[in-house]
Amino acid sequence: MSEPIGLIEALSTTRAIRRFRSDPIPDDVLKKVLEAANWAPSGQNNQNRQFLVVRDPERRRAIGAIYRRGFQAFYDPERLASWTSSAQRRMAEGAIHLAENLGTEPPVLVLFCQPQPPQAARSSPSVTRNWSRGSSLYAAVQNLLLAARAYGLGGCLTTVHLNYEDEVKAILGIPDGIDTFALVPLGYPRDNFGPLSRRPIEEITFAETWGERFKSEH
Repeated sequence: MSEPIGLIEALSTTRAIRRFRSDPIPDDVLKKVLEAANWAPSGQNNQNRQFLVVRDPERRRAIGAIYRRGFQAFYDPERLASWTSSAQRRMAEGAIHLAENLGTEPPVLVLFCQPQPPQAARSSPSVTRNWSRGSSLYAAVQNLLLAARAYGLGGCLTTVHLNYEDEVKAILGIPDGIDTFALVPLGYPRDNFGPLSRRPIEEITFAETWGERFKSEH
């Protein structure tokens, strides 16, 4: 197992990886990145998230076929053709490649799951807004991706499977009452990691009131 890189380097170079080598992930490395995912905070520290690791080739192929169907329905040719900038085209090419190869190329798929909230919790802030229900899980996804980067692995957060979630749950034996929030393909990347290209903080951050640009004092 290679020596992990530092946190700041991981933060500044962890990009979405959609093309993978077929090399298997050693068990000790996979356990390390899963442990890192589990270190993420959770609402009320309830720690009710669950991970499902899929390495079986037949199950991965079946999930890949569902993912490809979901991708083709959401990212139709007309929509992809509208992405005309070089950055958009690179992203589109990577996304298409992942859709065509998710079931065969990355050696590991990780499903991030969580039980549906009990009736008594329906008025909690994290349930009142449906889009916030996965807040604890998405922190875990980012932890996993950062730890993966530290050990030379890559991946990306995907949700395309959700349009056919019942089919995915049937393949994997996920019971009723358990929802999936993210599917992360994981493996050794064929492409390079960062550095990342992001808009300057001054362009996306306001100070005190909306529209008042943040300015560094130094």
